[in-house]
Amino acid sequence: MTLTDSPTSSARTTYGAVLGSPYVARLLGGTLVGRLPNGMAPVAIVLLVTTDGGTLAFGGLLSALYGLASALSQPVKGRLMDRHGQTRVSGPAAILNSAALLALPATGTTGSPAVAIVIVVLGGLAAPPLEAGLRALWPSVLPDPVRRHTALALDTGTQGLLYITGPLLVAVLTAAHSPLSRSP
Repeated sequence: MTLTDSPTSSARTTYGAVLGSPYVARLLGGTLVGRLPNGMAPVAIVLLVTTDGGTLAFGGLLSALYGLASALSQPVKGRLMDRHGQTRVSGPAAILNSAALLALPATGTTGSPAVAIVIVVLGGLAAPPLEAGLRALWPSVLPDPVRRHTALALDTGTQGLLYITGPLLVAVLTAAHSPLSRSP
């Protein structure tokens, strides 16, 4: 099956059948949770900057730099995964990404904008390549091309939900943990 081919109506399969295949639900669920910061970080960065007294423009700049660094580094990390394996690339990337995202509020964003820029760019560069890793696993997990096609469609559809769920989760966490939300 090529990229332009689509399964015929008699060869279609359901999302339920694909999710019922061994490892599929666990792999898809795990990578979706792992990719949740992709939808959360940009909004959280803007909220952090504005809460620290910075401008919306600076928050937007940091958020854009995080996304750009992440996007530009994904092909490089994909090649590294091909050479060294997923675990040896994704594990350290996740640790570095988490450390950078945790360091940003610890160091502040308005005291030294240059430090904030470096932290955000490093965090973006270290974003783990989970989507590429999952796509590389589908052929071994789902040898049937029709089921694999359905799994790719399911992954793409659910990935879109990350950009709806992520900002909502940031809003809920911000409201729940904001000093303004606590009564005296």
